[in-house]
Amino acid sequence: MEPRTKNILIGTVTVLLAAALIAGAVYFNRPRVVAVVDSESVLAGITTDNLMAHLKELEAIAEANGGNRKAGTAGHAASVDYVEQQLKKAGYTTERQQFSYDSSGRKLVSFEMVGPSANSGSVEVGTDVDLMGAFHPDEVTADVTAVDLNLEGDRQTTSGCEASDFEGFPRGNIALVQRGTCRFDVKMSLAAEAGARAVIVMNQGDAADRRGIFVGDLSEIATVPVLAATFDLGAELAAGGRVALTVDSPGAVVTENLIADLPGLGGRTVVVGAHLDGVGGGPGINDNGSGVAAVLETALQLAAVDAQPTLGVRFAFWSGEEDGLYGSTHYVQQLSEAERRAIEVYLNVDMVGSPNPVARVYAGTGSDHPVWEVMRDHLRAQGVTTSTANFDLSDHKPFMEARIRVSGLYTGADEPSPNGAPGDPCYHQACDNVTNIDPEMLGLMADALAHGVLSVAS
Repeated sequence: MEPRTKNILIGTVTVLLAAALIAGAVYFNRPRVVAVVDSESVLAGITTDNLMAHLKELEAIAEANGGNRKAGTAGHAASVDYVEQQLKKAGYTTERQQFSYDSSGRKLVSFEMVGPSANSGSVEVGTDVDLMGAFHPDEVTADVTAVDLNLEGDRQTTSGCEASDFEGFPRGNIALVQRGTCRFDVKMSLAAEAGARAVIVMNQGDAADRRGIFVGDLSEIATVPVLAATFDLGAELAAGGRVALTVDSPGAVVTENLIADLPGLGGRTVVVGAHLDGVGGGPGINDNGSGVAAVLETALQLAAVDAQPTLGVRFAFWSGEEDGLYGSTHYVQQLSEAERRAIEVYLNVDMVGSPNPVARVYAGTGSDHPVWEVMRDHLRAQGVTTSTANFDLSDHKPFMEARIRVSGLYTGADEPSPNGAPGDPCYHQACDNVTNIDPEMLGLMADALAHGVLSVAS
């Protein structure tokens, strides 16, 4: 891919956020003024070629390690190695911050088709089927009963969404339902009320990106094991069969954050972070290889121009985000009071290459730093329509809870985009690979990040 054309104003790119703009803003009783910044030389080095090269490496790492980069796995360890190698080649000294946590969730240990199936034993956990939720360890061996499936034509169905779907359901069997129409919680609850020992939710199969394995979210406690399966496996099970499955606790996860510093002239620091771990169901290229690539390229290009900022810049690549923000939480909790107060702002970058993107800047969180306006204005100067994001379900949350100012960038997950499609239809799925990225938007968001970092650190 050729480097994208930079839509940068002729001459030096500068942004001046005057003191009058933020007069009266108070953070720990000190006024905040964002300085004049010249970011042209840094932005010139951030190309889509460079960004996509990082994503291709992360995808290759996932493919070589069971298809994912989940915390505590070989795929994540190799991802840390790759990012560290890039930083060291640029001249950074890196630190690995090891930690562990006890996952309160469960995992699918085994899934076997028993009985007359010709493919008995060929199902692969994590590729063909995986756990969506379970309240406690369990072992289930039972016949599978299909519930109102539509395996032909448009494959639209209310499978498992209505109590009438389960009339005559054999108690003690495993319910096979199809994705679509209603929440997974509804399908689970109705199946459990009908006496199902477990629920398998097969993908809908109405599009290429709705055939493979997926990661679904349950807002309610799973009273029985709930599994997500590919469309092809579901179609095979729909013909009848018997399944033996085992759910257990994964136990302790041992993993690490990766940190690198660009020293400043003063004692204050800008922390820029992205989570390097992914879910077990796919390579995690938009979520969150895209954020990793943006943060990594910012670090590499600042080193390339021998930047000497007034404020130090700390680049952090978190682990354990997908399991519960464990890496960023560990980092914040081990800070001394002086270290905490020395952080000027934390900038979070999580999913910035969505295929149906909306350029969002974190604001309205209650812990805003004025740099959000700098990043917003930079995007608008490139002709990008912007919006704000004020959620707290990513690595900026522990910083907010520690009374540290935050901002960040985001382009969308499974919420609808203006065209009605999900921002990322491959969110937490096997199809979250390099073809799931909007390279132009990724480049624009990476530019906005680098520009924002310089505006504060300068």
